[in-house]
Amino acid sequence: MTSYPRQDGRPLPAWTAMSLEARQDLAEETPHRLQRLMYMSNAVDVPADVFAAHTAAADRRLRLLLSDEPGARVYFGTWTFADVVHTADPLLAAEAEYYLCDALIEYGAQVHDTPGQPVLDPSLYGLYEDDHPV
Repeated sequence: MTSYPRQDGRPLPAWTAMSLEARQDLAEETPHRLQRLMYMSNAVDVPADVFAAHTAAADRRLRLLLSDEPGARVYFGTWTFADVVHTADPLLAAEAEYYLCDALIEYGAQVHDTPGQPVLDPSLYGLYEDDHPV
């Protein structure tokens, strides 16, 4: 559950408040939402080993952010990129992605003016881009 102020003023619905069908739909798409944020494109065909390396680097930046800016914990809590990439249960991975992506968008936009900053690597933007716009 999130407790930070969101840009639109509405609280993020709790994961458990969504229908099982909605959660299963999100689980079927995991980790595509995170990939879209990380690559700022409709990322397709991202090799699993490359994505794992990029998320590991993002987790390192996230840990640094949390030590440098303790207030960021209100947004990120204990969610990590590894929770999305390395969790075997698809519903648990989707829940992690749901909260992590919202935190990346909200924290980045509210505190650093750009969604994903300072955790995401802008040099990755556009990699694995699909021909179709996001």
